[in-house]
Amino acid sequence: MQQPENLHIINERPVPELATAIDQWLAARDQFKTEPSDENLSDYDATLHDLGAAWNERYPDYADTLEAFQWYRLGLIAPEEE
Repeated sequence: MQQPENLHIINERPVPELATAIDQWLAARDQFKTEPSDENLSDYDATLHDLGAAWNERYPDYADTLEAFQWYRLGLIAPEEE
């Protein structure tokens, strides 16, 4: 099975590029905010996990920095309150 070129593999699980992970997470977040449900929450959590994995792959030096990813994530949604 061929992997698309924009995916990387970490622990045999495909990880999207950071920009793709951001887009997917924001879309899942918007969907959950407009239609709260267990399914949408599960999608949101999965995309947040993928975003974290993509971020750690892109910035490995900050992977062990306490709360670095949280600051990054909050910067993505700074214009509105969570």
